[in-house]
Amino acid sequence: MLAVICQDDSWDRILYMEFRHLRYFVAVAEELSFTRAAAVLHVAQSAVSAQIQLLEESVGVILLERNSRRVKLTPAGHTFLPGAKKILFDLEEVGRQTRRIGRAETGHLAIGFIGAQSHEWMPLVLRRFRHKYPDVEVTLTEMVPSAQLEALLTHRLDLGVVGAINGKPPVGLQVECIAQERPLVGVPSDHALADRPFVRLQQLKTEGFILTSRENAPSYRAWLAGICQRAGFSLRIVQEVDRARTGVQYVAAGFGISIFGEHISRQPAPGVKFIPLRPSVPKIHYGVAWRKEPSEPLVRRFIEYTKEQLESGVRSPKSDAAKWPDRAFGQGADAVLPGPQR
Repeated sequence: MLAVICQDDSWDRILYMEFRHLRYFVAVAEELSFTRAAAVLHVAQSAVSAQIQLLEESVGVILLERNSRRVKLTPAGHTFLPGAKKILFDLEEVGRQTRRIGRAETGHLAIGFIGAQSHEWMPLVLRRFRHKYPDVEVTLTEMVPSAQLEALLTHRLDLGVVGAINGKPPVGLQVECIAQERPLVGVPSDHALADRPFVRLQQLKTEGFILTSRENAPSYRAWLAGICQRAGFSLRIVQEVDRARTGVQYVAAGFGISIFGEHISRQPAPGVKFIPLRPSVPKIHYGVAWRKEPSEPLVRRFIEYTKEQLESGVRSPKSDAAKWPDRAFGQGADAVLPGPQR
């Protein structure tokens, strides 16, 4: 039911009409025939006549002149027709947009991410996601995990690609693993272990470790401390760095060793040898975080799509990486990725 307040110089009243009345009126106005309008609407002609009469009673004027030979719009009908069409169009558009939002085909996603591991796959995943959902606007912000978690809780982010995950998520948030990979030991190329086909974790107990700071990689630090403790020793940290790639430079310079996710070994690292651990240790799990409250369908859609792409082994090839400016994925950068122009 549609209620319209009608005002003129002498009186106020409320017009009550159904959207069905408008559909029937537009059909008759376009066909200029009750018979043809009834056929278009797939209803009986008597039903069309009855609804038009109810509409005219509600409006208070005759909208259609009709006799046995013809139907035509009155001057009031000519005035009423564009407004009726607009109401029907707007209603249809609102319904269409609502359905698309419900199906997570449109909207806005604010995503936080860390470098290194997400640099490898995020550009290509986003490119494919934008192609499939062109009306979703994505805003990217590079942030350390602790800042992402805070931004999620304060509704400044919808989703956080938080890197390594270990243990329970903070109160109010959910975390889900989207990828995992084996750890590799990174040593200087002139290190005593550099030519070994593999190393045992216990062989590293006297080494000095270069690690990403606790603020930037809390879960990774907890994971690494845990596997070392199970191997019978505690980490001896000689240098903290802001990110894994910086740690690679320190390893190359001979400051110490580290344990990296396998993706680091796929990037240029002169002066560093990456060696598998034997026996194998638990893999590093990478995850996304979002608010525990009922989340937007779009958040769930992006998570599932990302997992699907990563499970298919997606990598960001150099040809694709060249199309994504470094500034869009640099330290502290924000990038807004709207749907393509159409």
